[in-house]
Amino acid sequence: MPEAKRSAARDRARFGHGWWPYLLPYLLYVGLGEFASVFGERGWLPLLAIKPLGVAVLIVWFARRGAYPELRGFAAERVGISLDVAVGVASGLLWMAPYVLVPALRPAPDGAFDAARAGAQWAGLALGLRFAGYVLVTPVFEELFIRSFAMRYAEVFDTGRDFRDVPIAHYSPKSLLISSVLFTLGHAFWEWWVALPWVVLTSLWFYRRGHLGSVIVVHAAANATILLSAVLASGVFPDGQGGTLSLWFFV
Repeated sequence: MPEAKRSAARDRARFGHGWWPYLLPYLLYVGLGEFASVFGERGWLPLLAIKPLGVAVLIVWFARRGAYPELRGFAAERVGISLDVAVGVASGLLWMAPYVLVPALRPAPDGAFDAARAGAQWAGLALGLRFAGYVLVTPVFEELFIRSFAMRYAEVFDTGRDFRDVPIAHYSPKSLLISSVLFTLGHAFWEWWVALPWVVLTSLWFYRRGHLGSVIVVHAAANATILLSAVLASGVFPDGQGGTLSLWFFV
């Protein structure tokens, strides 16, 4: 038996149906967010660290045991990665543009991220932790769940086949629809009408590039663009009420 097939057989024996490496990091992050109120105000800053760190540790644990073969071999040419970054930056700007231009689309400001929430002395640490979670960790676990697991499982859930038999970045209308709906539902209601076109457009790029690492880079670049815009461009645009617009509600 060729080594690649022996390795695949060992991975399947180790992980069974293979769902948990994709589901657990996603559920851990979402679950910690849902139970944030339990931690109280004093727990806000620790939770900001626990969420990305816990998910990152879980992903590394699974990865070291061979759970994510789709992440191997992302040795794209420099121009390819540069294009991924460019697509990510453009998609991040497109995500923000409607809310900057149309005041009626903006959410209530009470949910905006406040780096000084735990005290001005902790603002730098809070911002660094938010960057780690939003830019470095979220794109990895979300893409593993949405465009590696959900996109492939959508093709086989009614057939009894193993989702791991479906090639990465394999297009079908059903898998694109289901993965896009799941991604959209994972965001706040006010984001839905930009989340849906964002995930469809970036899925088209995913099909073109053919590697999960590519869409992770796109996602990370988009999130970095949004976060850096909040840092650098808050107070630049008019808010439509005689003041200036804070962009922290995106983060």
